[in-house]
Amino acid sequence: MKGSVTTSDTVIGSLCREVDGIRYRCRQLLAAMARCEDSGLFCRLRNELRQLHERRDELLHSAKEWQSLGAKDSLSIEFLVEISSRPLVYNI
Repeated sequence: MKGSVTTSDTVIGSLCREVDGIRYRCRQLLAAMARCEDSGLFCRLRNELRQLHERRDELLHSAKEWQSLGAKDSLSIEFLVEISSRPLVYNI
């Protein structure tokens, strides 16, 4: 069937990709904030950055909760906990 998905996906895998997307977007926001000269835009960028941090914290909390409940796919959950625990932005 044309257009069908050929790879399987898991909820944990999807959440891992979401954390990676959050990390990428945070880098973009910080670069934009460094160049920003408009105070209104800067506030909107800062708010989006805060929301991304909050979402990452939600994902980490959920992963730790699944871990404590003894979910079956423990290795994937450990990976999600690991990448969710990493800083969103690195100083280079």
